[in-house]
Amino acid sequence: MEEDMKLEMAADDNRQLNQLEIARIIGEPKDPRRPFSSLVEAVCETDSAEPEDYTYYFDVLQDTDKIYVITSTGAVTQENVTPDTPALLTFVDIATPEYYFKFTDLAKKKEQVIARKLVTINRALNAYENYKVISLIDGAVQSGNTYTLDSGKTRFDFPKLIDMIDGVVDYGDNYTLIMGSTINKDITLWDWNDNKYHSLKQAFADLNVDTVRVGAAQTVNIDGSPTSVLASTVAYLVAKDTEVGKPLLFVRKKLDTLKMLGGVIAQDGGAPERLVLSSPNPITVTGTARYLAYGVIGFEEVATAVVNPYTLAKFTRS
Repeated sequence: MEEDMKLEMAADDNRQLNQLEIARIIGEPKDPRRPFSSLVEAVCETDSAEPEDYTYYFDVLQDTDKIYVITSTGAVTQENVTPDTPALLTFVDIATPEYYFKFTDLAKKKEQVIARKLVTINRALNAYENYKVISLIDGAVQSGNTYTLDSGKTRFDFPKLIDMIDGVVDYGDNYTLIMGSTINKDITLWDWNDNKYHSLKQAFADLNVDTVRVGAAQTVNIDGSPTSVLASTVAYLVAKDTEVGKPLLFVRKKLDTLKMLGGVIAQDGGAPERLVLSSPNPITVTGTARYLAYGVIGFEEVATAVVNPYTLAKFTRS
């Protein structure tokens, strides 16, 4: 009886080791130098929050410039200054669908199968992060900084970019243009259509503008509904060099307390900010057929905020 119990415990240990081995392999970061997507890195101040922390941020106050005049009697009017109240960041949970590794596939090409699923999980989480940032920008753009096509125009052009820069130039320097695929095509054809600049690259360099293209194919499934990350006919301009740094804040929460439950994607080499959780035991998947398989789910907690909405401009082509 005692020997049977030892054998059973050994079998449990082996199952856990096998499960953790799958989690460990799938958790290998693809590129530790790039922990965030190019869009998030371009326009957001990025940070990590400890699991137990309450995380606050300050937004920018739109104050009227004041001067004080000393009267002939030497009197000076004094005003009390009340610091702005910081706002509490709200974290949201993001989980991918459950993906499966069939035993037959694992037996043939284990590493390749797992690597493909890791790419899928990373791509899905990155796409949702991009969607969150773009949605936040769209909601924060001030009404005076929204632009459309001028009368008689059919495409996004250089003067319209200048209009967008004029709308934000008082609040920041060095710009990122986040653009949909149609806007990107308009820009690519500027030299052909307008013959304004010999070099399009030089034109953007002169204005201190870099670009991030979000392709029409970049979509994310949100609660089962396919959602485009950015409409092809929309562009946002972000003045990213301000007194408080970049105008958006993007924070991932460290997931130390969940680390023991699954594989880890610790892109910065520190505490994990993304997890890949695998089922502890083989499962059966019901569909058109039944399989023996392991299931894996990607998970993270993120929070975003706009700290300076006056640095944002939006263009809509149609």
